[in-house]
Amino acid sequence: MTVLLPFVINAGFNFALGLLIALFLGPAAFGLYAIAAATVILINTAGLDWIKLSAVRFYSEQARTSQPGTRATLDLIFAGAALALCTLPILAYATGLDLGLPPALLAAAIFAGVGAGWFEYHGAIARSRFLDRVYARLILVRSVVVLLFMVGGAWATRDPVVVVLGGLLGTIVSVLSVRGPLSDGPLAPRLFRRDLARDFLRYGLPLVAGNAVYSLIPLINRGWLADAQGLAEAGYFSLASDIGLRLFGTLGATIEIVALRHVLNLGEKEGRQVALAQVSRNIVVVLAVVLPAAAGLWVVLPAFEALLVPPEFRGRFAAHLSLLLPGFAALAIFQAALYPVFLLDKRTLVTTLAALLGLAINLAVVFTLSATFGRFAASLAQSAAFLAVLLLTAVLVLRALPCLPSLKDLAAIVAATGLMAALLWPLQGRFFAPLELLLQGALGVAIYGGLVLACDVAGWRGLLLRRLRRHG
Repeated sequence: MTVLLPFVINAGFNFALGLLIALFLGPAAFGLYAIAAATVILINTAGLDWIKLSAVRFYSEQARTSQPGTRATLDLIFAGAALALCTLPILAYATGLDLGLPPALLAAAIFAGVGAGWFEYHGAIARSRFLDRVYARLILVRSVVVLLFMVGGAWATRDPVVVVLGGLLGTIVSVLSVRGPLSDGPLAPRLFRRDLARDFLRYGLPLVAGNAVYSLIPLINRGWLADAQGLAEAGYFSLASDIGLRLFGTLGATIEIVALRHVLNLGEKEGRQVALAQVSRNIVVVLAVVLPAAAGLWVVLPAFEALLVPPEFRGRFAAHLSLLLPGFAALAIFQAALYPVFLLDKRTLVTTLAALLGLAINLAVVFTLSATFGRFAASLAQSAAFLAVLLLTAVLVLRALPCLPSLKDLAAIVAATGLMAALLWPLQGRFFAPLELLLQGALGVAIYGGLVLACDVAGWRGLLLRRLRRHG
């Protein structure tokens, strides 16, 4: 629970963050900010994410005491990679390279990308050592400080550069708040191990290549919209994309952070087959959470938009998000249910190939459908890309599992989700937005929860009854 609570709170802060920044910047400035924000993600993912992933896989409390070279190697690699990335603004200025962003905003995005990598690396260290309270502090401090700095900067200046730098400052403050308990001492070059560095590269780079492609897809779509439809249209799309990615990315990560640790721990202690059997059970749990979340958001979207989305974005926001939702659900399912298999088996190259397939489909859809669907081609393309990734990786994972997920449970989840959406749909536009959203949410939880318990999906009804008897 300690490790999950920060994710829940962080999701709320991130949700508010995107809406408030959009409110104060407006569509055009938010469109420019969104391109910079996608650049932040790309810099972090392409340049530094492999170090974080290596820390999750190879560093632990046991490795900390028995193999001090592991942390020393990770720290030195990170320091070198971060310094190299920080020279990119200078190189761009010296060569006159035009990347579609004003120089000040490009530099801020690159530095913020390095800061984001620094934050995630320390989060990985905390998770690897099971320091859940320290991890919670890191997440919560960043959530609060980033919200204050970024929203305050947007309100005071209406300048995307200030907003991006506010995110960087918040990241620095959060990492400094946990440096003590996460430190293994100063950098120790004498403990650097080339063999470990090569292992980290072999393990992490395919994952990074795949993740970088996933980061590149929204950046390409935002850039295409800005060129073809204007910065305001890129802003409409970006707010819908950001909100969806924050909600479903956090949902997937919340499940993954528990499931991945459990699967890897089972693989280490009880063997690969036991771990894969757990993955099969996890698939049911992930679908039971993600599918109703996606269907529920789609049903409540009119009330959600009327109540929470800035007026300048309404209409276009809902249109883009409704087309993006299938892709977000697919990405969350892949992240929480399927991704652990490739990490367990160290078959990370597969995820890169899947990402490249998604990128190819995204580009094909954008260029073939842009004449027909115009501004909405980007939303369709992004969903098609993420759905293709899910389909390919699902086929590979299901073939590797010793037992398939329960078809009875899967059928019950799909039926319960469909019935919930059908019963909530007639309530759209019937009430004042806050009441409508509250009513749809409460009824949705009651309908779906009741059906899932009635069908005893994943044995939850029996588990609930046993706990009630224990506490009764």
